[in-house]
Amino acid sequence: MEKKPQRSPILWILGTFTMIGAMFSAITYLCWAVAPNSMLQSMGIIREMKMFSADQVDQILSLYTSISKGQYLLLTLVEVMLFTGAFLMLVKLNKVGFHVYTIGKIVEFCVLNFIIGGMAAMNMNGIISSILWVLMYATQLRFMNPTDNQDDSTLQQQINPENNDNSPSHE
Repeated sequence: MEKKPQRSPILWILGTFTMIGAMFSAITYLCWAVAPNSMLQSMGIIREMKMFSADQVDQILSLYTSISKGQYLLLTLVEVMLFTGAFLMLVKLNKVGFHVYTIGKIVEFCVLNFIIGGMAAMNMNGIISSILWVLMYATQLRFMNPTDNQDDSTLQQQINPENNDNSPSHE
């Protein structure tokens, strides 16, 4: 009986952080799109708690209120795309997830810089971070299936090529 392939620890970490971050961002963007008044009230609570200086809260409010409902919905869809890509890579070990995630990062860059712009535009740190995340996922492609209908023995051969023998399998 062949042992099923295991996800690498790096893939677990990347996928888990991506899925948590994307889920949190998607919920936040959706709340701003659907209930902006409630979000403004929560920002008032943050101001009262003095977690940030009054100037910082004003900058955050200025940024969040400058984005339209449609733009928030677009950002929500981008985050769902990033979550889906990470889910496919982490849970399904499917290379398609890498492509979905990478396209999601490109779309995120385009939305933030060309559709929304202003203070929401992606700075150099955001660009470098996005590139690094895509590259880190790219190092994990060898642990993923090219398609969903690939059998376990082919996947095992890809993950552990040194254990392959060219003799017929024994039953």
